[in-house]
Amino acid sequence: MVLVGFQALFLFCVCYAVVADFRSLLIPNWITVTLGAAFVVFALLYLEPMTAIWHVVVALAIFCLTATFFALNWIGGGDVKLLTATALWAGPQHVASLLLMMSALGFVLAMVLMGLRAHDTFIAPWLPDNMFLSRLQALAKQGQCPYGVAIGVAALIAVGNTFLH
Repeated sequence: MVLVGFQALFLFCVCYAVVADFRSLLIPNWITVTLGAAFVVFALLYLEPMTAIWHVVVALAIFCLTATFFALNWIGGGDVKLLTATALWAGPQHVASLLLMMSALGFVLAMVLMGLRAHDTFIAPWLPDNMFLSRLQALAKQGQCPYGVAIGVAALIAVGNTFLH
């Protein structure tokens, strides 16, 4: 029963991060703090000490790499924190699939946004009028990419494997 609570909390936090990043290009700090704190409790209850340490090592490696990307202004700070928190949950067993899926989803998202930006006058009349597509068009015009969407969706898939094993 407790495991279901961790699953629900992870699902809620990651989905909230995805929606928040899409809507405002900001991922609230409480999400990553909650994910980190919940992992500590999860690890104490369900993981062997060495396994938990390897999860932390993976998260630290991801943090160092993405902090460098942030310093180069390639990604936002919320993306650094969200990817670090989700890598903590993914651990060494699932971090490769997390990163691969995140990269593929990020590529698709970027291509859609660049296509909308380059061909807005041609595509816009064909799109139905709804808030989701309007937001995509606005992001495309601003040259912004809510990469937290790719991180979050990849995390839901990759970390789902952690809960299943």
